[in-house]
Amino acid sequence: MILTRVVVDRFNCFFPIVCYIVPLIKQLNVNMTMPAISPKNVGFCLPLCALLVLAAPLFAQTELLPVDHSLQNRLTKRLYSTTRPMHTAIQPFEFRDLSDGNNVDSLLATGRVWDTSGTNWLTRKLFGEHLAQIQTDDYRLTADFYPDFKFGKDLAEKRSTNLNTRAVAIAGSVGSSFSFSTEFYENQEKFPGYIDNVIQRDYVVPGQGFIKYYDPNTFDFSYASAVISYRPSRYLGIQAGHGKNFLGDGYRSLLLSDVAFNYPYLKLTADIWKIKYMCMWAELQHISDIIERGDILPWEKKGGVFQYLDLQVTDRLSVGVFESIIWRQEDSVTNRGFDLNYLNPIIFLHPVGYSLGSPDNALVGMNWHYTLSDGSALYGQFMLDEFVIGELVKNSGWWGNKYGMQLGVKTAEPLNLRGLYLQGELNVISPYSYQAIDPVKNHAHYRQSLEHPLGANFYEWLAIGEYAKGRVEFRLQCDYALYGADSTMQSNVGKDVYMSYTTRTKEYGNFIGQGIHTQLVYAQFQAAYVLNPLNNLRVEASCVYRQLSSKQEYSRTLWVEFGIRGSLRNIYYDF
Repeated sequence: MILTRVVVDRFNCFFPIVCYIVPLIKQLNVNMTMPAISPKNVGFCLPLCALLVLAAPLFAQTELLPVDHSLQNRLTKRLYSTTRPMHTAIQPFEFRDLSDGNNVDSLLATGRVWDTSGTNWLTRKLFGEHLAQIQTDDYRLTADFYPDFKFGKDLAEKRSTNLNTRAVAIAGSVGSSFSFSTEFYENQEKFPGYIDNVIQRDYVVPGQGFIKYYDPNTFDFSYASAVISYRPSRYLGIQAGHGKNFLGDGYRSLLLSDVAFNYPYLKLTADIWKIKYMCMWAELQHISDIIERGDILPWEKKGGVFQYLDLQVTDRLSVGVFESIIWRQEDSVTNRGFDLNYLNPIIFLHPVGYSLGSPDNALVGMNWHYTLSDGSALYGQFMLDEFVIGELVKNSGWWGNKYGMQLGVKTAEPLNLRGLYLQGELNVISPYSYQAIDPVKNHAHYRQSLEHPLGANFYEWLAIGEYAKGRVEFRLQCDYALYGADSTMQSNVGKDVYMSYTTRTKEYGNFIGQGIHTQLVYAQFQAAYVLNPLNNLRVEASCVYRQLSSKQEYSRTLWVEFGIRGSLRNIYYDF
């Protein structure tokens, strides 16, 4: 572990803090081997450092809420209001956007029983307080310990499973302008067969980093995340960290999701009138093919810039446009490092360069939501990777018409049923989406898609229902997906984003679901008793049913688990 002491004298030393903490955040993650800031990549820090030096007096609270579907579902009535509209697509949210004069803890406890009146220290810490907390008028510091201890069994494969996680989270703020948070997770876990197969293939736990073997069937993996948030004015926000981001209103995102592993990033947001703008620079990693157990080829780095412009058209309708560029930082001929051309934050400028011959991988899209009533909304996305209008009009199934669509609806407390939340969603992604001519420039990071765990070439329908009464909570998720799989390791029907589209099987006649016709059924039921709403500490039982069927493969999982868990984060095993 790296122990660091940073002394902050209010707002006078943000420049050295950022220059120190950005490389530190990289080093904290034991799964990533990154050099310290050097002249070739110092451009990653320049915009932030300049803005910090020129910072003006501060106005707004900068604490960031966790990217956690369960928390966001409980906040649905605040997020989708007909009288207080807000920009809901850019996550994590800032506390200031959702505050009604309350504090961060009361927001985390939304929709849950939260009682801190106990006189017994152990009772208060277990059921209503952070493990440690210091708070004054000028600063706030909290610390929590997250245990995830579970045991279970895959009844279909007669395979036992277990999870042993110890996690520490520290968060704090100075004044109303500067906040930070960091988390560290140490894990040993034995998975059911379908997840174990993916880990054995990729040497990565989905969304959680590179593995070491604890024993032949148990994996050891650890990772850290951290972020600092600074707001020099009510119009501008700055975040630098090593973690995940999410763009959209749904359970999935076709533009940028939190499915893949943590990455270092610098994000600027601007709030002006009814407009919210985001520009984020990130450093991603392309893990090459595994040579043998525990031995991999050198990891290649790539850069990414993601931009999103959202307009609150009316009090009910919000529409945003998106673009991203992925580029290779080095190859056998050149070492580009951070490309200074991408410091320009103007949206849609980079695809113009792409049309003039840029070798980088561009993607554009749109996100929208319409508030039907307080707590109810329609939402959707459209993603466009490549297309030619002439081929699209001819409906010829040309491989280069690569697109994705999402349509969903969500509602909190329908028919005034307090504690009930319902959501339905459809996702469609065409073959070869997110692939690139050079696999290093694909829309992926750490052996996973940046958007969807199924990659591309699929239809997906999902439904989610949650109900809470007191401290008791229930959750049911049902997924059905239809996708086309490759018949061999060498074939490419457009599902695997890590393949080059030059290896495609045909030019024309492509369609969604082509290849080996595969059906995926996934259902998960969870029942929990919430001990502490601030860190989501809960006693939980869950049951997962999964069935995968095609002409080449059939597998079935019936996985039951019981244990205690904490933390606010999304982990996706629904693939």
